[in-house]
Amino acid sequence: MTEVHYGVVRVGDYWSIVGDHLRFGHYPTQRQASDAASRLAEQSTGVGLPVSLHVQNEDFVLPRPTLLS
Repeated sequence: MTEVHYGVVRVGDYWSIVGDHLRFGHYPTQRQASDAASRLAEQSTGVGLPVSLHVQNEDFVLPRPTLLS
């Protein structure tokens, strides 16, 4: 089954959402980027695709993703 992966990462002094062949957004905080990524993920989960959401911590560590269904 297809699985969608999105990530929230720090790019210099802002946060962006990344995915397969995409990078968008210019959010001042991690929280704002994470909220936007969750809304984006709802589009995929709404049609039955599982989404893994990877969110980089403020200290640049990338913990295990959260599976959204």
